Amino acid sequence: MESLVQILLALLLSVIGALYLLGGFRRRRTGEPPLEKGLIPWLGCVLEFRKDTVKFLQKMKAKHGDIFTVQLGGFYFTFITDPLSFGAVVKESRAKLDFTKFSDQLVERVFGYHPMENEHKFLQTASTKHLMGDGLVVMTQAMMYNLQNLMLHSVGSGNGKVWQESGLFAYCYNIVFRAGYLSLFGNESPKGTGKESVEKAKEIDLQHSNDLFCEFRKYDQLFPNLAYGVLGPRGKMEAERLKRLFWSTLSVQKMRVKDNISGWISDQQQVRAELDMQEFMQDRFMFLLLWASQGNTGPSAFWLLLYLMKHPEAMSAVRKEVEEILKEAGQEVKPGGPLIDLSRDMLLKTPILDSAVEETLRLTTVPLLTRGVVQDMTIIMANGQEYKIREGDRVSVFPYLVHIDPEVHPDPLTFKYDRFLNADGSRKTDFYKDGKKLKYYSMPWGAGTTMCPGRFFATNELKQFVFLMLSYFDFELTNPNEQIPDIDIRRWGFGSMHPDRDIQFRYRPRI
Repeated sequence: MESLVQILLALLLSVIGALYLLGGFRRRRTGEPPLEKGLIPWLGCVLEFRKDTVKFLQKMKAKHGDIFTVQLGGFYFTFITDPLSFGAVVKESRAKLDFTKFSDQLVERVFGYHPMENEHKFLQTASTKHLMGDGLVVMTQAMMYNLQNLMLHSVGSGNGKVWQESGLFAYCYNIVFRAGYLSLFGNESPKGTGKESVEKAKEIDLQHSNDLFCEFRKYDQLFPNLAYGVLGPRGKMEAERLKRLFWSTLSVQKMRVKDNISGWISDQQQVRAELDMQEFMQDRFMFLLLWASQGNTGPSAFWLLLYLMKHPEAMSAVRKEVEEILKEAGQEVKPGGPLIDLSRDMLLKTPILDSAVEETLRLTTVPLLTRGVVQDMTIIMANGQEYKIREGDRVSVFPYLVHIDPEVHPDPLTFKYDRFLNADGSRKTDFYKDGKKLKYYSMPWGAGTTMCPGRFFATNELKQFVFLMLSYFDFELTNPNEQIPDIDIRRWGFGSMHPDRDIQFRYRPRI
């Protein structure tokens, strides 16, 4: 009997210890934000959060106000929903709020890559050199070459001006991903110097990039559950298979035989080699770069093209701007004529298209910006209220709540191509909340030191794709009256959203 009591006591102590470790006994302390632990130990509110992040956060905001702490999968996240207070997170020093620990854990789980010290610094240096400013000239040229090769390879091959039909999401994602991949990771090297050898290399690029895209889409669909650690056994096995495929395809050894590898890729590989990083880990980093650079642009291209087709006044305004820029540059699309050459300077003269892109990203790009709390700290809200945050917790901003705030963006769920244009055609940056001008009114790229370093290249990809579609093709929705698809809410927080279904369109060459 005594031994039974001892066993029961040990079990009770184990349960109490487990509940303690799982946060079951956490209580809100004086000065801390309102606390929502949920009903399930450790998991907390993660199931409701994952089901529909926007609805959950709107519910918490209505219940608790502009700041609250929520238990999600063993961690405590403090969400700040007042855009006037975003600076408290964005501008805070890394000595108190650090993004690296949280991002490093995610990268290890999703890509099998173990980040090195100063990882962000090396990535930022390479991105500044090659994906911004003058470095963007080379990348723009490479993207133009590969987009035209992919989009125009069937023109003149006997199809004439026959309509071709496709899913719009499938088409946009396929073309933009493949062109971006080839521009960054290089082209097949011709086996000789003759025209036949060059054409053969192009055909290999076409087939290889398409095969890779098909595998990428499989991984992309697993990504949200993989990131949250809730993949089932079969999903985990498939994710591992795909990871190994990409590690092999993007390996350092295979990259050495490619032509036209971008400086962005080669510089980062060289840095890691000089720091004696093992090659297998370099291979994994290449997969991370592929997903980071190409996981969002294709879906954004889908939404942009769809919004233009569903809003004739927007399509007309953008088309007119494209035609004027070509005319000013002395270029024309005509049968047998040279392909158009979009320079970076030409892409800097598109205020209408820029506004349409920004409006598309406002509506469909949904990042979750998270920092790890390095030490106990105090967050001061815009209204002067102070809140204590515990070391080991996380602080998050979900910009989409601002993107759809009717006070900041009137009629927020409607696409308005000129929302970010002033009457004189300049970029509009004056948006207000509670009568105060906002700095953080649209944050598709994040903010502060973690703002996406490839945002200029990604924007150029979108603009080049739309520019070429308008110049070389007639296109329309198969059913003009079909409603715009809803967002797939399973991907909240992971950048550019996917539609919950594809929508059919048809296209044909104009020349």
